Amino acid sequence: MIGELLAGLLAVLGAGLGLAIGHFWGRLQGKREGRKEAERDAHEETLGKLEAGRKAVRDGRDLDPAERLRRNDGAW
Repeated sequence: MIGELLAGLLAVLGAGLGLAIGHFWGRLQGKREGRKEAERDAHEETLGKLEAGRKAVRDGRDLDPAERLRRNDGAW
């Protein structure tokens, strides 16, 4: 009788501990995935800005130097 009660109590405690550990592990994994996604988004944004800058330089090179100076004069 007492042995069955202890076995049932251990089973309930084991199940509760398993749920707690699973919840904690899933939360850590979610944070890790969120961090990786944020890093990936930041990297893609940086690449987009880099490409936009390269395009702007490429487009500005088509002009003669005097026209480029006139266009950039107001930016300073």
